[in-house]
Amino acid sequence: MIKLATEIRWQDRVVNPPLERIQLSERLGYDAVFTAEGFSDATAVLGYVAGHTEHLKLGSRIIEVTGRSPAMTALGLLTLDHLAGGGRVIAGVGSGSPPMCEGHHGMPWGSPVNRMRDFVAILRQGLAGEVIDHVGKVLSAPYRGPGAHGVKPARLGIEPLAEIPVIIAASGPQMIALAAEIGDGWMPPNLPPGSLPGVLPLLRKGLERAGNGKSLDDLDIWAHVDVIVDNDVKAAMRPFKEYVVTWAKMQREFMVARGYEDLANRLEEIRGDADAEAQVVQGANLLEPKLWEASINAVPDEYIDDAWLVGPLDRIRERIRPWLDSGITGLVVRYGDQLTREPIEENLDAFRVIAEAAGEVPPA
Repeated sequence: MIKLATEIRWQDRVVNPPLERIQLSERLGYDAVFTAEGFSDATAVLGYVAGHTEHLKLGSRIIEVTGRSPAMTALGLLTLDHLAGGGRVIAGVGSGSPPMCEGHHGMPWGSPVNRMRDFVAILRQGLAGEVIDHVGKVLSAPYRGPGAHGVKPARLGIEPLAEIPVIIAASGPQMIALAAEIGDGWMPPNLPPGSLPGVLPLLRKGLERAGNGKSLDDLDIWAHVDVIVDNDVKAAMRPFKEYVVTWAKMQREFMVARGYEDLANRLEEIRGDADAEAQVVQGANLLEPKLWEASINAVPDEYIDDAWLVGPLDRIRERIRPWLDSGITGLVVRYGDQLTREPIEENLDAFRVIAEAAGEVPPA
């Protein structure tokens, strides 16, 4: 049976986890809650949620690997697992972006794939309570470069309570293959029903490279779906069309895989070099009004309808089924406009309807 999760909005500038929805999801049989390092810290928020829940898994979606050292990441996640009672943590990690990496963390963007390989190697040593000893192309521990003091490899002081799976967020081909090779799973940026077969060759490539007998059955795939309940289906589509336009560059390969190469090319032509991340941070439209509307109008209704859930509850109940049968192992249900920084009023019945469709609870 597919696992269900919800997510705490990363766009909110005021940290206020939606405890009513999170606790409801736990009662409805959801498996996990995720939060990201966007405008807030992941582990701090998850620690707060741990104190208000009993058994929900607590996942980072994602911790940026340029924002902290792998040993410090392991220490934070192990501490969280201690506070939560053990066996409740999912380590979701990702590369983030050049603006965050270079702008906030003062790190060169460099080679994200090599950095991720090194980061996960050291992270796993820390999470397992092993001696931290790794020599990599980007990251090494202990430090052995110029001016090194010759520090000997050592373990972290904290005791692991349970195995913590490492799930890697990836959008590009090399990183997707790497997620299968060195991770316990993959978090795609966009994987609507019918899209999984298009990326299976990349996942299999990574599994073969691992050379340890790991198969697709051993890989967790946590996709997400965004939901808006509204009797006006077209109105509900508008925020998601804006989302598509904003993040079109990151999701280009997924558009092409879905048969929308013309759309990808058109949005690329309209957008030019517009900075999507700056738009989200500033809360402004990505483009000047005329081009913004032209780009929104370029996104077909069917592109949204096949990859988001919009409309009345009965429509959502019907259209969730392809997601549940798509071959993914986990589905993160997110509610509302994913670009706004304003508080979102969530329709909690949507989470119940999805749980019912997944067989977690009997229909009301």
